[in-house]
Amino acid sequence: MKALLSASSLEPGRTAAGISLRRAADCLQPDSISRLAFVSLLAANGLLLAFLLRLPRRYWTSYMGASIFVNIMVHSYFGFPVFQTLLFTAGNTVEVLVAASFLSTPNANGPDLTRRRPLAKFVVFGVLLAPLVSSGFVQLILIMRSTPSGLLSLTSWFVGDVMGVAVMTPLVLAIDKVELAALFVDREKRFEAIGILAGMAVLSTVVFALDGLPVDFVLILALLLAIFRLGSSGSALGILVMSAPAVYMTERFHGAFALVRKDMFIHSFFILQCFLCVALILLYSVNTALRERDRLQREVTAAFYEADANAARDHITGLANRRTFDKRLAREWQNTGRERSSLALLMIDVDQFKAFNDHYEHVAGDECLRRIATILSSAPMRGGDLVARYGGEEFAIILPRATAESSLALADRIRREIADARLPHLGYAPGIVTVSVGVAAVQPAPGVDETVLVQRADRSLYLAKNTGRNRVEAFDELRSWS
Repeated sequence: MKALLSASSLEPGRTAAGISLRRAADCLQPDSISRLAFVSLLAANGLLLAFLLRLPRRYWTSYMGASIFVNIMVHSYFGFPVFQTLLFTAGNTVEVLVAASFLSTPNANGPDLTRRRPLAKFVVFGVLLAPLVSSGFVQLILIMRSTPSGLLSLTSWFVGDVMGVAVMTPLVLAIDKVELAALFVDREKRFEAIGILAGMAVLSTVVFALDGLPVDFVLILALLLAIFRLGSSGSALGILVMSAPAVYMTERFHGAFALVRKDMFIHSFFILQCFLCVALILLYSVNTALRERDRLQREVTAAFYEADANAARDHITGLANRRTFDKRLAREWQNTGRERSSLALLMIDVDQFKAFNDHYEHVAGDECLRRIATILSSAPMRGGDLVARYGGEEFAIILPRATAESSLALADRIRREIADARLPHLGYAPGIVTVSVGVAAVQPAPGVDETVLVQRADRSLYLAKNTGRNRVEAFDELRSWS
């Protein structure tokens, strides 16, 4: 209410409707439209530069041609002489080409302004060098025609272009079309994005419609909300939405940045550009911090899963370790017990492995275990089966819902494949590495735990080793292959 009273008190004797009509009539004044066109041209160079940085160079010619045509049409429409129209168009073209030539990237994705080196390159070549070259080019042409524009005009051109590129180019580069499209795919997210963007537009209109009441800081809070809820692309779009009424009202000498003297329009707009630049710095800073947080979170999560995976794996063979084996066996025992199905277990022991280590030493012994683990992993098994290193030179395979016959067939195939690998073992009579396998298959019964299955498979393995090794034996199923 105080704000409305303050705004009305600036124009005593006028009704609110009369003030609104007078402000609406301002839009039709030629000088106002000319100033607004000048504002648009300042931002156009930064906008075109951002487009070029996102495009392969083969498309630059068509975009520059369209830019030259638009420049000529706009300057001609607002009554610029032919020479000034061509000169200003050439100056804008030189500025954009110089900046794009230095800042373009091989992948045409544009520079990553969240990193120090690309940011420094953008400031030096895009924000400073390109406007300076453009200003110098225009001044040189004027000097050659013996019509120098003076230091003030040169400074105005340079500062205006600097701020136009510094604000508009990073703003457009912050918008990723994939990320932006994701905001409008989901219905709930779409309503949230539209609500936040519409709110920023309305809030900006209200803030810059108030004369003599500097409440522009409220827009920073709205921008922070957009950054956290909509990401970099959504918040960049929010700044664009927010800047439209800000430029419109400032150009008509309303709002916090409008100066009293109307001949200081450029100064008012420069202050507005500085404000938008601060908003842009806030956008990049907060988004960089959020991305760094997300990156660290991903690294921590990946490290957690890696540590969890390492805790479940044997570091020599890469197979599941004893801890994983015990947990899986207990779970499968419960599952098959509920289903009233069978559960089979293969216990595999490398024959005379101590003699192998004594003869070839432990490094070769580890390599031998890895070779055997590879053969076991390549055996034809189902998705729910588990191959594990049980301990030392012993391996185990859990076979849920497998019958005694299929388990015996798999065990004998593994025995034969290891023997066929012909791994040398000179400390053992056959001269090659062999294994003995004990098989047990049971249907879990209530009141009995999984250790019964391990004991039966272990007894079968003991029988295989004591009846000649390189054999498969099954508990109760006294059939064997050698």
